[in-house]
Amino acid sequence: MAPKKRYCLCCGEEVPYNTVIRNERRELTCAFCGFILDADRLWEERKRPAGTYALIAEDSKFTRTLLRELILKKSLSKEVIAVSNGLELVSEYSKLLSHNASVRFIIIDLNMPVMDGLTAARTVRTLEEKRRMKKVPIVFFSAIKADKNLKRQMELLAPAHYVNKGADSDTKLLARRVEGLLNFISQRYQEA
Repeated sequence: MAPKKRYCLCCGEEVPYNTVIRNERRELTCAFCGFILDADRLWEERKRPAGTYALIAEDSKFTRTLLRELILKKSLSKEVIAVSNGLELVSEYSKLLSHNASVRFIIIDLNMPVMDGLTAARTVRTLEEKRRMKKVPIVFFSAIKADKNLKRQMELLAPAHYVNKGADSDTKLLARRVEGLLNFISQRYQEA
């Protein structure tokens, strides 16, 4: 009997995998390089309700919560999945793809632990190319200045946009910038 295989982004091919239980999670790892192919929290339900999703990758819990609440309040998406780093974003996106769920847009911070925003966005695009599917709009929401390199990366990751969230710690200013971000998304990606 042939071993079960999964696609590994690191190796770029279908590979055999190992199942590892670590930190109350079941992880599928590449048998060759050890890259995490999928991870499940053992205490969470795996059911995904039908509907449109928005994904958020932001390491600030306050900003994640603010984005999530306003996306739902403005009805920009029926469901919001908010995570704290790029690796979790890629894992959630991959799970949604496997359930053929509709993802309306992704908001990504550039500077995060575990996996940064650009790496996560490139991985998202790789998953889409592998499945030959339409690219989901990505909006980078970060305090990092949009230099020539970032603009070049956004061209490669298109459709991708950048909205500066500012470096000020004033929560009222951040709330206004989040409001501006969501107005941008609403105007740019209204459902037909």
